[in-house]
Amino acid sequence: MGYEIHISRAEEYHDSEEHPIALEEWLSYAERNPGLRAHGWLGWNEDRQPIFENTCADGSVVSLIWFESGINIKGHFDSDPYREFGAIAEDLRANLQGDGGERYTAGGVLPPTR
Repeated sequence: MGYEIHISRAEEYHDSEEHPIALEEWLSYAERNPGLRAHGWLGWNEDRQPIFENTCADGSVVSLIWFESGINIKGHFDSDPYREFGAIAEDLRANLQGDGGERYTAGGVLPPTR
């Protein structure tokens, strides 16, 4: 079973469509970010979009995928999620949240709000 980290503007990542990060905004940001590189595609024909990769501090490579108005981070890494992806979340004026609802911040991990 995998565990994902999510970048979302919503209070809870599963509500991302209510407070969207537009696909065009994400693509523009990701293409300008030197730490991200396009690697593969998701979808078919005109609906396809690039999958971006990031190499974490521990050498692990993870994928960042725009999905339903938020960004899903998939892959295994051993470092702190905020140190790895906090700047991306802040740049996008968004939250960094785990599957369990915990929020990763500069001050530490906050428990789920529900």
